[in-house]
Amino acid sequence: MRICLYTETALPTIGGQELVVDALAREYANQGHDVVVLAPTPRRRLVANDRRLPYRVIRHQRFLSTRRLIEWYQYPLLKLHQKFPFEVLHCHSVHPCGYLGALCQDRLQAALVLTSHGGDIREGGARILKPGARSRAITALRRADAVVSISGFTTQALRRLEPSTRIVEIPNGVDLSPFDSPVARPPELNPRIRAGQYVLFLGRLHPRKGVDILLEAWAASLAKTDSGMMLAIAGDGGERDALASQARRLRILPSVCFLGRVAGPNKTWLLQNARCVCMPSRDWEAFPLVVMEAFAAGKPMIGTRIRGLEDLITHGRTGWLVAPESPVELAAALHEMSVDHRSLQNYGANARRAALDHGWPSIAARHLALYQSIRRPPEAKAA
Repeated sequence: MRICLYTETALPTIGGQELVVDALAREYANQGHDVVVLAPTPRRRLVANDRRLPYRVIRHQRFLSTRRLIEWYQYPLLKLHQKFPFEVLHCHSVHPCGYLGALCQDRLQAALVLTSHGGDIREGGARILKPGARSRAITALRRADAVVSISGFTTQALRRLEPSTRIVEIPNGVDLSPFDSPVARPPELNPRIRAGQYVLFLGRLHPRKGVDILLEAWAASLAKTDSGMMLAIAGDGGERDALASQARRLRILPSVCFLGRVAGPNKTWLLQNARCVCMPSRDWEAFPLVVMEAFAAGKPMIGTRIRGLEDLITHGRTGWLVAPESPVELAAALHEMSVDHRSLQNYGANARRAALDHGWPSIAARHLALYQSIRRPPEAKAA
């Protein structure tokens, strides 16, 4: 098949959506399909190494606005189709990419698939509240041949926007290969971080991620049982200084290590050697890849009872679920994790088995089966 993946954000930017598009494009190319990624040029401080990727990337001008003159961006899509007549257009946002695909649908005569990664359709979110965004999103959903939902959170948000949406549930995947064998300890890693003796947070330092709640819970758990473990906070963001100040006020800074942004083998080592991984998000998650990466490393999760995490973490089987905004419940889970070695091992083994069902080859195969089911036959295009 000839497939176009259209996204408003792609590598070298690093995030869930960018990694999903990259993984799908790689798998399609590996399986012999002709795939191209259409994306805006990256921000100036980022350098795109598109030629090093195993699939083609076509760039267009960055979105100056997703509110005004958005219709102009049909033309890069139509121009690409003239040179590369793709049969399937898979847009990785309902708005703006899905809306643009819907505007071009009659001229492209390609099957239109949409995937939302959560932020563009979240009720009350900044993106859906922009003037015109809701009506454009509804237009895209009505015209799509299929809409892929990656989690219960996105299914709920899609149904709220347009109840008649044809939803196909396909979760995101995980690259299992980095976790198939142990990686070497990063030589530059802080020596206070010892294998099996730390809890890992991995993500952006943003209020939505609840790291401030984690620090409160960590202080409470240390007061109850000081096991000598560390809290490793891997990630960066605008909250870093405030979180460091909070750890200082709570007098737990000696047991907290801010590692900054990590990637590649360094991230793999941290996941492989953590005692568990904690994700105390206070608001919403669509499909956090961190959970699947922790599971691939055979590590249980401590997460909050919110849509997106409840879909992935099974309390008492692959980890612990606690109430959001509750340092008390989170501290109790941290304490249980530190003393209940049998549960920790069982949860880790269950987590690894769960990850095996989410390998990218099988997830890509489910997408390809969907494409085949809605691809328009040649006679339909000619007509």
